[in-house]
Amino acid sequence: MARSGVGYFDIAQAATTIKERGEEPTVDRVRAELGTGSKSTIAPLLKRWRTEAGDVQTDTHGLPKDLLDALKALHDRVQEDAERKVTQAQSEAAAAVDVLREEQAQLRAVLAERNANLDDLEQKLQVSRSETVALEKNFADSVAHLAKCEFQRDEAANRIIELKSALEELKQENRDVREHFEFFQQRTADDRQQERDQFRQANMQLAAQVSSQTEQNRVLNQRLAEREKLIEELQARNAGLESARQQAEYSISHKEAEIQSLSQKVAIQQEQLTDKDTAISGMQERLASLASDNAARQREVELQRAAYVRLENEQNALAARFSTANEENRQILQDRAQLQGRLNQLERSLARTEIA
Repeated sequence: MARSGVGYFDIAQAATTIKERGEEPTVDRVRAELGTGSKSTIAPLLKRWRTEAGDVQTDTHGLPKDLLDALKALHDRVQEDAERKVTQAQSEAAAAVDVLREEQAQLRAVLAERNANLDDLEQKLQVSRSETVALEKNFADSVAHLAKCEFQRDEAANRIIELKSALEELKQENRDVREHFEFFQQRTADDRQQERDQFRQANMQLAAQVSSQTEQNRVLNQRLAEREKLIEELQARNAGLESARQQAEYSISHKEAEIQSLSQKVAIQQEQLTDKDTAISGMQERLASLASDNAARQREVELQRAAYVRLENEQNALAARFSTANEENRQILQDRAQLQGRLNQLERSLARTEIA
């Protein structure tokens, strides 16, 4: 197929120029003169120029004109078929080149898009790694805080044991006070009985010696009044001791209830710590899973981001639970201090009672 701008006029002008230079116009010379065109395009147009210009070789080497015409017709058909095939091949080649160029452009666009996606995935992977490091740091802080809470829980349990021991000692002292009170009551009863016996004997003696023992009777009556007064005072002291004993028993029962409540709180806190241990174990498993799935995250960064958000929410919830546990521990410590103060006050009250 002739290139753009190559036609019969160009062929004719080039052939005329070659002819004027004294040379025979041939396909190669015309092509060299034009600087373009194919031989299959130039040959039929050059032949047409020769026909129209009367520049036809007359040497037929004795061949008949009919045979020459048939050969020329055959040559023309062959040239036309060749030109048509060449034109079709050039068209197909041009179409194939266009398709290849279009595919190349599409491939370049896809390659550019994939490079951009790869850069985006690399950035997201870097962010994911940073979030993983931060999450591991938060996990380490949570483990340290949990260890601190466990230490405080152990201290509270030891303190409760000490309080129970002090309570047992206080119960033993209360039993001693009760035994002492009973002994004092028995001794008072014996003294009163002995004094009554003595009073009866004195009355019998006074009845026999009324006239001579009037003064002694008055003295004895006075001593009896003093003893009665002493008995009343002892009874009042016994009533006070009984009231103190009842108050001590009430205080001890109240302290036992408080200790039982503290024990329940400690049990609840231990259950909460067990739940926290379970949650931390789950977090460790998730961290291990995240570490093993780093290669897969390059293909599913967005899904992992959602997983990180959920994990961060769980971490925040765990931190809130840790804060609640700390507040409960602080409340337990305050209750324990109040209980210790009440025990100390009760001990001082019992000590003053024993001194009196």
